[in-house]
Amino acid sequence: MKPSRAVSRAVSRTICRPRARLVGAALTAALILAACGADDNGSAPLPVGELPAFASTASVASLDDLTEEVEFAIADAAERFDVDPMVVAVAGALRVTWSNGALGCPEDGMMYTEALVDGYLLTLEVDGQRVAYHGADGQPPFLCEQAD
Repeated sequence: MKPSRAVSRAVSRTICRPRARLVGAALTAALILAACGADDNGSAPLPVGELPAFASTASVASLDDLTEEVEFAIADAAERFDVDPMVVAVAGALRVTWSNGALGCPEDGMMYTEALVDGYLLTLEVDGQRVAYHGADGQPPFLCEQAD
């Protein structure tokens, strides 16, 4: 016995469409996971979606917007680690809104303004080690030796 056209449509709506949505969701997830995989040289990419500690907002920054700050941080890191500036690599740059005047790098015994501060977070790689430089807009970056 052949099912009626109405029954066929009902089955299609209840079985086929959710299955198509599931397949679409699976393909989307696979594409996202593939984009998050290792790059061509085998190293893992920076976690883009993670919010640094002490920051209320963060977004990926253009290095063109932070040219002076990046140059300053590279020169400082090269001097601190006694390496040629050419071996210091920029591993990441974020525009952040720090949750207070400590700029994400509080020191014990210090007091800071309790106001949001627009700034940036630069991550450099020196001799295979990642180091963080924090800053406020309009100010040079400083090495933050504390873990976020």
